[in-house]
Amino acid sequence: MTRANLSWRVRLMFAFGQIPEGVQSTSFGFFLLFFYNQVLGLSGFLASAAIVIALVMDAISDPIVGSWSDRTQSRWGRRHPFMYAAAVPFAGCFYLLFAPPAGLSEIAVFLWLVTFSVLTRLTQSFYSIPHTALTAELSNDYDERTRLSALRSIMGSVGTLMVFLIGLQIYFGSTPEYPNGQLNPDAYPRFARTFALVLVVGIWISAYGTHSQIPQLPQATSTSKRFSVWQVAQEAGQAFALRSFQVIVLTAVLWGMTMGMVSALSIYLGTLYFQFSLELIGLSFPASVIGGFIGAGLSTRLARVFREKKTLLIGGLIWYGLWNTLPIIMSLLGLFPKPGDPLLFYLVMTSNAISAMGIGVLGVMIGSMIADITDQHEEIHGSRNEGIYFAAASFAAKAIGGFGIVISGVTVDIAGIQRNATAATIDPDALRTLAIAMGPGVLIMIGITVTSASFYQLTRKEHSRILAAIASTGD
Repeated sequence: MTRANLSWRVRLMFAFGQIPEGVQSTSFGFFLLFFYNQVLGLSGFLASAAIVIALVMDAISDPIVGSWSDRTQSRWGRRHPFMYAAAVPFAGCFYLLFAPPAGLSEIAVFLWLVTFSVLTRLTQSFYSIPHTALTAELSNDYDERTRLSALRSIMGSVGTLMVFLIGLQIYFGSTPEYPNGQLNPDAYPRFARTFALVLVVGIWISAYGTHSQIPQLPQATSTSKRFSVWQVAQEAGQAFALRSFQVIVLTAVLWGMTMGMVSALSIYLGTLYFQFSLELIGLSFPASVIGGFIGAGLSTRLARVFREKKTLLIGGLIWYGLWNTLPIIMSLLGLFPKPGDPLLFYLVMTSNAISAMGIGVLGVMIGSMIADITDQHEEIHGSRNEGIYFAAASFAAKAIGGFGIVISGVTVDIAGIQRNATAATIDPDALRTLAIAMGPGVLIMIGITVTSASFYQLTRKEHSRILAAIASTGD
């Protein structure tokens, strides 16, 4: 079995690979719906339909990629061939998603979104699933896995921060023709081209930086069952037979839906409801990213105080929900400064930054808990199938840019937010609907997610017993 404690070089190189995923998820969550709805004129319903199609394809492809990598035999092990090979296709599809040809009809725009949403997510799977599976493979230690997940989460925040700082400040700055730079259609291909390069470099650095660990990682053997779609279905059935896995996947998907909705609608909320300028929004989001960075960094220390991962997971959910919705609910009640007041901006920015600490803790715990469940699988079935388990984690992460956008697109249509809307032209009732969805609506979704997480059963004590059982079998 792999060693418990890793060098800091290996930890950091592994975690560096989360930067591309931070870039992709933030770009999807923050820019994709706005670009296709407000800039290209695609209805919220069609944008939502496109995302549903992409998610259905994800649900099929992710476990296949996971199982395929579980069985791969090569001199570079099970995971690294996929990581190296996925970089360029992933980056290319990401670029094309944000660079559709000019003059397309609405149906053609819809088809372009469907095609490149599916391809971007598929090529991402060939990287992200093998990469996240390394969380379980690099170490079997309960606390080391939390550290690895924390570092991954921190680097994911770095990717998010890059998108906000470079995207909003450089590519989406105001011009005489487009005072709101996010309405400039020419900015999106330039933005995507830069971050496509970031994807390639980030993936290759992580793959090369962990290459030295290949001899110590679990390997597929000649006795491993041959890859087949039927085998994938069997393994998925084995995974979902575990109660803890059912709970963590449901929790992660519910959380992804909530975060996806918040990400996609935050630009509408900031510019239309709170009436912040794009420059101010460009300052507020990095503050939130830093909050997530701090939360992820504190998670390993918090784990020494709160010994069970479930406790930290639920605590992070509640912390995020209360602080994130506080400004919106207070504003709805008339207890906050009026829109456009400079004090309002600082209150909202501070509250969002504090709430993001909960996001940092959540991301760490989910990854660490899934890694522990792979050991439970090994005890029961006698094989290592990290790919299947982290395929579910990958799917849940994509829900941030998937189910959340579906909810957001429906919300935009229900509220009646028209294309190129401004604070001066939008219907006040539409603003109130938007605020209710982002305040009380988010609190309700967080409450449902907390209820799901409360059923998680794999404790620290039980995990120690599982490792001892595996070790005795090996002897």
